[in-house]
Formats: sequence, structure tokens, C-alpha cells
Amino acid sequence: MPTIEIGQKIKEIFDNRQIKLTDFADELGTVRQNVYRIFKKRHLDTGLLLKISQVLNHNFFQYYVADPTEITDEKIKLLKSETSDYQKQLELSRKEIDYLRKIIKLMEEKAELVHQLGKDTMMLQ
Repeated sequence: MPTIEIGQKIKEIFDNRQIKLTDFADELGTVRQNVYRIFKKRHLDTGLLLKISQVLNHNFFQYYVADPTEITDEKIKLLKSETSDYQKQLELSRKEIDYLRKIIKLMEEKAELVHQLGKDTMMLQ
């Protein structure tokens, strides 16, 4: 995950919101000089970041969370391995199904022979 310069991101969103610096500082309960310092920070206290998120109506915490949809080489290798395992299991299952079908066919043929023998025996009596 790339390092985020949170102060720069706050400045970017602040600029897009077109809020006066003095108003922004007032809503944060600080002075203009501190807002300029915030814009230069790499890291912020979570309480302050929460307040800034609320004032600017923007979730700045999202930049600290890895994107769950991000596909890495490691995830791709894992998925390929799992896919290969599933393909092997599928092939074995298909073979087993074919084998069971043959057994069922033989059992049906045997049942038919037994049934036929029963009829023949009854005729002989």
C-alpha cells in the first residue's frame, strides 16, 4: 500500500470545497497557522482526522485501508493454485461418476438376469 501524505490530501479536498481558510480553522477550533501546518503533515492524530473528515464531509481514513479489490501477484498465484486443485477434483469426480454409472449398469443387468431366472424357474415348476 502506498504511503499517503494526508496533509496534501486534506489540502486537495479543502481546495475543491472552496471554503474560506478562516471558516475551516474556526470549525476545527484552531487558527489559520495550524491549518497551514496540517496541510504539511504526513500523519495526523485520529481525533483531528475525524474532525477534518466531518468538516470537509470526506472520509480521509479510506486512504489508510488497503483496497479489497486490489489484485496482487500473490493473490493471483493463490487463485491459480486453487483453480488447479478444483480442476483435479472435478476430473476425479467425473471419473468416479463414470465408474458408478458402469456399476449401476452392471447391477441393472444382473437384476434383469435374476428376474429372468426367476421366471424360468417358475415355468419349470
